[in-house]
Amino acid sequence: MRKMWFLLYGVVWAASASAQPALEDRDIRAGKNIAVTMCVACHVVSQNQALKPVLGPGIPTFDAIANRSDSTIESLSAAMKVARWHDPAMAATLLPMSRLSDVQRTQVASYILSLRPEASVR
Repeated sequence: MRKMWFLLYGVVWAASASAQPALEDRDIRAGKNIAVTMCVACHVVSQNQALKPVLGPGIPTFDAIANRSDSTIESLSAAMKVARWHDPAMAATLLPMSRLSDVQRTQVASYILSLRPEASVR
């Protein structure tokens, strides 16, 4: 009976451990889909991006944002929520990313952090 309990526990643990990365992978894919449709006008969101951003210069690439030591899912999500135009000639309006839902901002942040060489999402 005890062996049965350990076997059952092991199966449940393995199933839950393998379910978590799938969720993260799904968030990363969803974040990339959002990024390539909403963020490409201002940012280079991937190394193989066909179109150059139309706004800038000085707007960081997603690679550069990912490799900042203080970039976390929480900090990126919070920054996206209140992001405004940096150019004083532009109206002080919120950027399109501020209109994303909390889930969508988390997905984009997950995608950005997945660009780190070690891909450590915090």
